This record gives sequence, C-alpha cells and structure tokens, in this order.
Amino acid sequence: MSEADLFEHFVNFCAVSNEYGEEFDVEEIHTGGGDDLGIDGIAVIVNGALVDDSEEVDDLAALNKYLEVEFIFCQAKSGGNFSGADISSFFFGVKDLFSSKPAFPRNARVAEKEALVRSVYAKSALFKRGNPSVKMYYATTGKWMEDEKLLARVQHEIEGLMETDIFKSVNFIPMDARTLQRMHSNAKNRFSKSVEFLSKVTLPALPGVQESYLGFLPIEQFLKLITDDAGNILRGIFYDNVRDFQGDNPVNVEIDETLKSDEQQLFILLNNGVTIVADALTKTGDTFTLEDFQIVNGCQTSHVLFNNKDAIAKPVQIPVKLIVSKDGAIKNRIIKATNRQTQVKTEELTALTDFQKSLEDYYEAVHGDCKLYYERRSQQFRATAGIEKIRVVTIPNQIRAFASMFLGLPHHASRYYGTLLKSIETKIFVPDHHPVAYYCSALTLFRLEALTRRKALDPALRPFKYHLIPLARLLLVGPVSHAMNSNKFERYCESLVSALSDEKACLGAFEAAAKILTTALGGDLSRDRAKDTSLLAAAEALCPQKADKKGKVLT
Repeated sequence: MSEADLFEHFVNFCAVSNEYGEEFDVEEIHTGGGDDLGIDGIAVIVNGALVDDSEEVDDLAALNKYLEVEFIFCQAKSGGNFSGADISSFFFGVKDLFSSKPAFPRNARVAEKEALVRSVYAKSALFKRGNPSVKMYYATTGKWMEDEKLLARVQHEIEGLMETDIFKSVNFIPMDARTLQRMHSNAKNRFSKSVEFLSKVTLPALPGVQESYLGFLPIEQFLKLITDDAGNILRGIFYDNVRDFQGDNPVNVEIDETLKSDEQQLFILLNNGVTIVADALTKTGDTFTLEDFQIVNGCQTSHVLFNNKDAIAKPVQIPVKLIVSKDGAIKNRIIKATNRQTQVKTEELTALTDFQKSLEDYYEAVHGDCKLYYERRSQQFRATAGIEKIRVVTIPNQIRAFASMFLGLPHHASRYYGTLLKSIETKIFVPDHHPVAYYCSALTLFRLEALTRRKALDPALRPFKYHLIPLARLLLVGPVSHAMNSNKFERYCESLVSALSDEKACLGAFEAAAKILTTALGGDLSRDRAKDTSLLAAAEALCPQKADKKGKVLT
C-alpha cells in the first residue's frame, strides 16, 4: 500500500475512533481512489452502531423504533498546508453525495455508501430526535492556525450544507499533526473515566471484590461515564449487559415520561439504578477514576437518561452500585443476579456469561501463528501492546462467522448482530457446544481477511467473505453431518484448524472457493448479491465435495 493510502487509513481510524468506541474494520470506511468526490472515508453511525448495509438500518429501525444518525466524512492530505481550495472541494464532494442531481461520477465504494445514505433518508419518518448530523474531518500533517480567512470559508461552506435542510448540524474538525497524535493515543490507551462520587457508602470487605460502594450520582456526572468526548453514548460499556437497548418498550416509555414530567426528581425513588463493575479504581478525594468498566445492569435506564439529557431541568440523581473486581466468576454472578430482576430468560444469562467465559478461556489457550484473541468485553485488548487488530475476535464477528460457517446463513451476515443473534439464539452459544467450533470459524475468517489484505485474493470479493468461509471449509475438510455436541463434530473442527495452519493449503482452498463463488455469481460482484439466500447452495453444488442435502451441518 502506498504511503498516501496508508495515511488515509490512519486518518479514517483516528477520526472514526473519536466518534465510535468499538472495534471496526478500516477497510469498510475507506472510499479513497479515483472518482471518490474528494472523500477518503465515510462512516455511518445509526443509533450508536456503525453500519455498512441497509439491512442493518432496517434491523435497528425495527428494534428501536427511531433512527438517530451521524455521518462522518474524512479527507486526508499528506502535505503540511490547510488549503482553502481543498477544503471547499471536500465540502462540495459531500454536498454532491446528498444531491438528487449529482454532478460527478462515483467509484463503487462511494456509490455503496451513497445507497446506504439514501436508505437512511428513506426512513426519515423515524428521525424523531432530529435530522442526521454531519462531522467532517480534514487532516494534514501541518499545524492548524485558526486562520480567519479559512474559518470564514469553512463557515460559509457549513451554511451552504445547512441550507439543504436535511441535517441537524454540520461540524468541521481540522486535524493537524498534534491532533492526530492525540486521537491515535486516545484510541489505543486503556479505557477510563473520572467522576465526582460525593454521595456514597463503602461496603464491607467481600471475597473476590477489591472494594464496593452504594450511592447516587448527579445526572451530569453519570453522563460523563456513559458518553465519549464527542458526546456520543458509549455502547461498548453495555457489552456485558445481556440485552441491547430495547427502544420504546413499556418500561422505557415510563422512565421517559418521568424524566419529561415535573416529577423528574423522583427518579431516584422510582428507578433501580445501575450496577457498574470495574477492573480498577483510582481515588483522589471524591474523584473516582474507573478503568475498564462495564454497566452490567442498567442499559435501558442509561439510554433513556442519555436521550433525555437536554430535557432534564431539575436535579436528577441516579442510584449506583459500584463494584471493583477482576474476578470473572464474581462478575458473572453479579450479572446473573442483577438481571434476574428484569425479564431476561435464565438460559440467555447463561449463554452470555458462562459460555462466553469458557470460549474466552479456549482462545487464550491457543498459541502460535493461529493465536486469536476473543474480546468478550468491549475493548479489553485496547491497551495490550503487540496485538494485531485483525487477530481480535469481537462477539458480533464471532456470531457472524459461526452462523455463516455452520448454520448456512452467510446471507444474514450483513444484519445488525443483535437481530441476527435473536434469530438464532437457540442454535448458538449452546452450553454443550464445543468451543473449537467457534474458534475454527473465526480462524477461517481471520485467514481470509489476512489473504485479502495481502492482495492474495481479489478485494472485490470482500462483501462475500461470509460465503467464502463455509466454501473453504468444504474444500479443506469436506462436508459434515454430525451433531454439534458430538465428539465426531469436535474432531471435525480440530481437523479444520490443522488444515488452516498450512498456509499453502489454506491459500489454495480460498483461491478455489473464490473461483467457485465467482462462477455461481455469474461475475456479478455487486454487494446486494451477498444477500441472495440461494447463493451458498449454488456455490456448494459446484464444489468437488458437496455438503449434506441442506448445505449445512445438523444442529
């Protein structure tokens, strides 16, 4: 990759990390190249989730009953100057992307992002909290000097975009060398937040717990905990919560009505509050700095508070239980106990705690070139030196890889992972499943991603990566018809891991899978073809070794 392309990826990473706190693939952000409208990166964040497909937008709309959208645009200039002409071109490109009568051609990636943007506006009736907002990051290696002429030009361009009347706000963020260094450092450092915790009592010493407190936080202090520097809610701190935000369900509506009424101050008596578990805590007087913390109970409450932050006029206090512990078993017991007070099935709690921990332990026991890191908690490897991001397996990617590899659902991989999980909840993270099945599906995806990044495979096939991994499995170790909880299935998965450790055989399998899939596609590599429900079966029929009659293993 050229230095200019590398710089574009670096700027995209820094900018999007400043707005979005979870792991993401920078390749999915990059739009630079010919016919790119002067835009090197585009990210679309819907209800706090980074999306790359209209199907994810559909799922989030159905789940939350509203759409809160942010568009992020990046432009990277490796020179040292902030050019007024280049900045104006950047604004013009963004404006042309939203135009009903575009003036310039688009490359394939920009066209895909444009289609995603249009799918968002097609659901404008769900913009209950206002139109989408826009953030434009413009980066050079020079120094931003707050030049009055440049500021006036930027303001003029912002007013031009706002005149389209389709945005709630437009912000221009200049990134000079020092800003880039700071943003990159923030993206890689250990996650921590500081709050003033004045009203609290210290609990007695407890086994497996370093320290714990009961108390309450004023709304402004609590919002510091759950938002990033850009003012966005930190979705990652709710990963150990067993449910995503449920939108306008009856309980959330009741909380919302309380916060909008004259009885706001009664919130502390009407709400059970939140439970926070932190790995470490540093205290200076009443200033508490929490490191690597999770809100394990209170996801719904936190989101409703965040959504009403501008409507709260009177002092509102939030009941808080703070526990400092690195003991995984203690943490799991806390999650189960606190969430049993809500309508969550016991089997859901088990699947998202005990099984997740055993899966993490399995990944941890693997060493060598096949080493991967299972991120059971959001950003848990963020500050660990020497770990390639491509080797980190997030829960969403684990769900997509397993569903594609063993459940025959690569056409659903573009869905929002929470909705996908709900649709297969009885078939995944089952207590008697063998962890190696999950590991080998993630390892297959890792091998594919690595080959694609090295350009050993055609990058145009990236939208079909979840079709390629079950095809590679079929080519490497043949079909399977064993039950997933059987010893035979465990040995089958272990044989796949062995095959994937042979780099030459692995490359050969993926090259063959790519040819087979391209044939099944008839040469049509448009992203929408990845949603074709019959594509995997059509490709499997072309394989030298065919899968079972249904094209998937027995569950």
